[in-house]
Amino acid sequence: MVSLRLPIANPHLCGGSILSDSYILTAAHCVDTLSPNDLSVVAGIHNKSDQNGVIRQVDHIFVHPNWSSPENLHDIAILRLSQPLELADNSLLTRTCLPHVHWPTIIEHYPSSGTRLAAIGWGNRNSSLLDNSPDNLHQVQVFSIDNNDPNCIESRYDPEIQFCAGLHEGGKGDSGGPIFQWLNNRWEQVGIRSFSKGCAIAGNPGVYTRLAYYYHWIRSIVVDTNVQPPLTYTCDNAKTSCGCGYKNVELTPSRIVGGEEAVPYSWSFMVSIQGRSSKSHFCGGSIFSDSYILTAAHCVEDETADNIQIVAGVHNRSDPNGVIREVDHIYVHPGWSSSSSERRHDIAMLHLSQPLGLASKPLLTPICVPNVQWSTNVESYPSSGTRLAAIGWGNIKQSWSDNSPDNLHQVQVFTIDNNDPICNKSLYDTQVQFCAALYEGGKDTCQGDSGGPILQWLGDRWEQ
Repeated sequence: MVSLRLPIANPHLCGGSILSDSYILTAAHCVDTLSPNDLSVVAGIHNKSDQNGVIRQVDHIFVHPNWSSPENLHDIAILRLSQPLELADNSLLTRTCLPHVHWPTIIEHYPSSGTRLAAIGWGNRNSSLLDNSPDNLHQVQVFSIDNNDPNCIESRYDPEIQFCAGLHEGGKGDSGGPIFQWLNNRWEQVGIRSFSKGCAIAGNPGVYTRLAYYYHWIRSIVVDTNVQPPLTYTCDNAKTSCGCGYKNVELTPSRIVGGEEAVPYSWSFMVSIQGRSSKSHFCGGSIFSDSYILTAAHCVEDETADNIQIVAGVHNRSDPNGVIREVDHIYVHPGWSSSSSERRHDIAMLHLSQPLGLASKPLLTPICVPNVQWSTNVESYPSSGTRLAAIGWGNIKQSWSDNSPDNLHQVQVFTIDNNDPICNKSLYDTQVQFCAALYEGGKDTCQGDSGGPILQWLGDRWEQ
């Protein structure tokens, strides 16, 4: 157990737990508005006032990219310390154990209903607007509550990523702090204290972030991003007429949160679709040919051609030197229906009023399209588990506000089997749709990337 501290007067802010020598696990709501310079961590103490704790500064904050503050969804964050805790040399410090149950096992019932749990922290001991938190570390025994319990349903929003725990007469805890179950020989952390509608108030159980859902996301930050260099995809424009950028793509195989900036001009077929008068980006698209752009139907169904322009050959959306073309005709697939939530046939083509002049512009390249015909089994193309790259200028974390980057971003994802439960919740028609993501969340295209391409590498070129 650690205490997260603010710089002025060094007050206790939230709890956290030790993931490794250099990483701390806590709640997103504790740190989402802070910069690393605002935080320090104190470990190896029982009393908050203890002056002999191990103090470390924070140099990076990883907030889960799907964190949503109104409902406290994906309320999880990881802090990287500027200096290791040196666990091997300090017997007062030890790392937390992550859940041994995680995807693909069904996780909505882990921990199972009625499991005896221990929540610890320096949080307030009763409901009060005043700070009545103790100086010494406190613990409380609680029990996990069935997902279908009326009090739990009223409190939490998503049983896959949240669970309830408490006592019928009320409970207590510490934001960001851990909750554990005993496994006969060790304590295993199963959750992070997220919120409750009251402290120690009967009928209001505590809501916890379900750690089993985030096992891979945690491992991706604590392990993968430290050891795997980017892969270079060598593409020769002289040997192929499509699917190659002006520069080679360098894509990090590890699961970087929210993706990463692309090598400038490595995705030469990507375009920004913008309002002609506002010049504001609202969707992505790809170059199909000298005069046609491929995008999504939902991006342009309510637009008229004279309201749209495309910008090609840019890495930064603010670049004034891009190739700008107006649109003179919009072809929306006849099977597309905006009134349906199923979004079948979500595809459109834009005809440009003037050709792009691909032959004379090395920064522009048309995309390659699949050579798999409709008469074959298209439902399994791309095949399950295929490594894919999604690109765009979309939001890099889930938020109601626009946090889309100015520079082009890329992210590695994988196709998900049509029959996978995660895919089944989203997919309506396997002939015309497929799923791609990482199961632990945190990597996929977001709001501003609608209409943009997702691609697979064919050994010498990229295919959309």
